[in-house]
Amino acid sequence: MSKKQQTYPCQKSIQEQADHPVSRRRFVSALGAATAGIVATACSKSSPLNIENALSDKKPIAPPSGKIPSGSTASTSDVATADIDNYNPVALKATIQSAIEKLGGIADICKPGDTVGIKLNMTGGEGSAKSAERTFGISATELYWSHPEILRAVGELFKDAGAGRIIVVEAHYDLESYVRWGYQDVVEYLGAEYYGLNDTAPYNDFVKVDVPNPLTNWDHYYHNGVLYDFDCFISLPKTKRHYGGGITNAMKNMIGSVPLSVYSLGAAWRAKLHSVDENQDTNSYEGFKNLVRTIVDLNKIRPIHFAVCDAIMTAENGEGPWNQGFEPISYNKLIVSKDPVAADAIGTVTMGWDPTSADRTGPFGQSSLPGDWAGTDNYLRIAEEQGLGNHNPAKINVIDASIDTRVVVRG
Repeated sequence: MSKKQQTYPCQKSIQEQADHPVSRRRFVSALGAATAGIVATACSKSSPLNIENALSDKKPIAPPSGKIPSGSTASTSDVATADIDNYNPVALKATIQSAIEKLGGIADICKPGDTVGIKLNMTGGEGSAKSAERTFGISATELYWSHPEILRAVGELFKDAGAGRIIVVEAHYDLESYVRWGYQDVVEYLGAEYYGLNDTAPYNDFVKVDVPNPLTNWDHYYHNGVLYDFDCFISLPKTKRHYGGGITNAMKNMIGSVPLSVYSLGAAWRAKLHSVDENQDTNSYEGFKNLVRTIVDLNKIRPIHFAVCDAIMTAENGEGPWNQGFEPISYNKLIVSKDPVAADAIGTVTMGWDPTSADRTGPFGQSSLPGDWAGTDNYLRIAEEQGLGNHNPAKINVIDASIDTRVVVRG
């Protein structure tokens, strides 16, 4: 593969690119990482990325355990939970810092000078976010998207720990989601960079990554190469239910790591990930069985080192306002762990469900969501079987990291 001239986003303004006469979907692909957050950082002090390295095929990288998953996890896992009912930046940072301290610090996953990647979730795009805000009177960031103030707090804490570079990523549906809901402001504040994973920037092509012992017919996936420049990778999901996966937390967030241009099927976003071939009904039980195994395989090739699951304000009955019965709910809880499987398990408990439920029962069962849903298999169990972490609360040490976040006004 020959190299092309590398063009960084700061060489064109956002407005120049937005004015280009393309369709909305092509607009997303064309812009990719070209956001104001990068304009402030990608052409300043950051060293250029290793393009040659990203253009080659990638092999699976080691998860936090230091080995490629090959069997069931035997040890216990620690999960810190904290009671908090607001997104005040001072309170959030203090609470997450308390959770980090209870987990023994982050020196084992973030060393001085490391490149830290942070994965957001902005599912559905700006149109759905505006609709949800009109319907519920609540911002998408408080309802079903990652909250920018959690991004701020986590970014600050990892910078305090010595991170040399912070890169925020998401396969966003549209650039407005990133710009208008506060993420761009936080990225600029942190001196970080942002890359849209639907595009190839900062490289010239997607990378092909092999899956060890694949669970579906997909023995490789294509990713933006920047995902493999991270020394430490963080997932910042909402704790929610999901039509397809049953639940969505840190691990399910990885479905948003693949480029829509490669994995869309017809008009459906990423529908191809539900199937092993294009003739399969992606909304069937067989389709959802493949989806949850895809989640696990994606977590094998791009493991998560740190998860902060937001159950402060969220929603029930689905992942977005397009789901039947979707409505706001608050659990007033943050769930933090270096084991994403354990974090997702305790997130499931927080929502009132058993993470050890059998396939097609509990949160994975047809009757657990309103509307017509076929149910699926318990991918938390599958993830543990693949050596990614612990899903059984009996093997999880839940540590209370709650602190007093009241603001005292002194006369």
